Amino acid sequence: MTILNDKIDENVLLEFRSRLRKNIENEPTDPKNVLNWLENLRQKKLFESHLIKLSAVEDWSVHLDTGNIEHSTGQFFSVEGVRTKAHGLREVNEWDQPIFNQIEGGILAIISGEIEGSIKFLLHAKAEPGNIDGLQIAPTLQCTQSNLKKAHLGESPPLSNVLSQNAPSRLIYCAKHNEEGGRFWQKSNINCIIHIDDIEWIENQLNEYFMWVSLSQIKKLCLIDNIISPFVKTIIAPI
Repeated sequence: MTILNDKIDENVLLEFRSRLRKNIENEPTDPKNVLNWLENLRQKKLFESHLIKLSAVEDWSVHLDTGNIEHSTGQFFSVEGVRTKAHGLREVNEWDQPIFNQIEGGILAIISGEIEGSIKFLLHAKAEPGNIDGLQIAPTLQCTQSNLKKAHLGESPPLSNVLSQNAPSRLIYCAKHNEEGGRFWQKSNINCIIHIDDIEWIENQLNEYFMWVSLSQIKKLCLIDNIISPFVKTIIAPI
């Protein structure tokens, strides 16, 4: 059992929105310190990626029976083919295309907490292979079930223990959102905001790649090119 199994109380979200409105006059609005933080991390050049031949990708191969591209563990996702008939709803009536199949979905969570009397959101400078400049400001926790099960044989996603029923946290809201349907086959992600009641508990787990940011700063960051993940925007939207 995880906190994501908790029953959602709409009154909790309404109270959270009310508290955020009261924050507006006193919270920081200038995102300059956030941009400086991100740029300093980018300058460390600890992450780089480049395109290679698909045939050279380790642990991924074409399945002889299906023709699908799959990981050796059978987890993460596969690349399959889909045939679509649109019956006049799209630019053409029928087409074939490759599509990602990842039925298990993902978890996209932003942690909130009360810092110096106002609510702030904990964001993560996350490295992804397709990111421009390597690092992008992402949700606090962004992972799949395969990541949580450590199918990659690496470490657990940072702060994934916030999902535990034993964590000093509570759900503000939780909902499944459909992943981009032009690229993913019937996949949905769990989007949620998790409020931490014991800031010290979470602070003891943080490193320099996490930063507390106000809602006003997030809104300003959304207007700047290639800085903030679209996942942050979808999680913040309901509040």
